[in-house]
Amino acid sequence: MHCKVMGKSIKERIKDIKESVSDVEEDIAEISKEQRGGIKEEYKDIEKIRHHKELIYYKTDALVVVSRKLGGFDEFLKTVDELTREGYRMMNSEDVKNILGNFGISTPGQNRGTLYYFQNKKYIN
Repeated sequence: MHCKVMGKSIKERIKDIKESVSDVEEDIAEISKEQRGGIKEEYKDIEKIRHHKELIYYKTDALVVVSRKLGGFDEFLKTVDELTREGYRMMNSEDVKNILGNFGISTPGQNRGTLYYFQNKKYIN
C-alpha cells in the first residue's frame, strides 16, 4: 500500500527532510569555519595590543586609542591630561580580554587591559 500525504509519499517527505538537514549541516560548517578565522584574527589583534609598549596605541588628528594595562595609573592620567589639552574627549572604552573569555572559559590573567577611545572635539557634532 502506498500512502500519500499532501501530494507526497512518506519516503519523499523523509528524503526532503534529510536534504534540509544536510543543507543546515553545511551552513553550520561554513559558519564555524568563518568564526575560526575571525577568532584567529582577534587573537592576533589582542596580542598586538598586549605587546605594544606605549599607552597611545593609535593616534590621528581625529582619533586616539589609548591602551591601559594593569598598573601605570599615573602615566595613564598624564596621557589623558595631555590629550584633553590637545582637544580630545574620551568617547568610549572597552575591556581587552583573553580570547577564551569570549567562550565563557575563565583563566588566570584573563583581563588584558582597557582600550580608551578619544575623539578630537573639532570632529564631534
